[in-house]
Amino acid sequence: MALPTYVLLEPGSATGPVPENAALDRCREAWLSRFKAGKAKKEDNVLAGYYAEAAYREAMPALIDHESIRDFIACAAHGMLIGAIEFQHGTQLLYAAQVALGTLSHQPKQNRPPGRPKCLPEN
Repeated sequence: MALPTYVLLEPGSATGPVPENAALDRCREAWLSRFKAGKAKKEDNVLAGYYAEAAYREAMPALIDHESIRDFIACAAHGMLIGAIEFQHGTQLLYAAQVALGTLSHQPKQNRPPGRPKCLPEN
């Protein structure tokens, strides 16, 4: 089994310009910062990439609402695309987001005003 090669692609190098997204920026910066720190400590690319991937995942948003889940999915997919997250880890992250999204749609609505009462048919 071959060891993964960690090479972070530059934004836009694979698919064109990357849209502005604070969550993506935070995840990418966490990866880049940790990878550079590892290289400064003379870690090889595999070890530096391993810890950088962990930093990327730790920077991902919590799965608490629709917006954070959307950003989480964007980070996971983008991380897989640029090589910051291994495919297997990425698929697990996307599955977690899918489960979180499913639970949001099944939560009871809070602070919802009562609807109009149904009209009863006249006898």
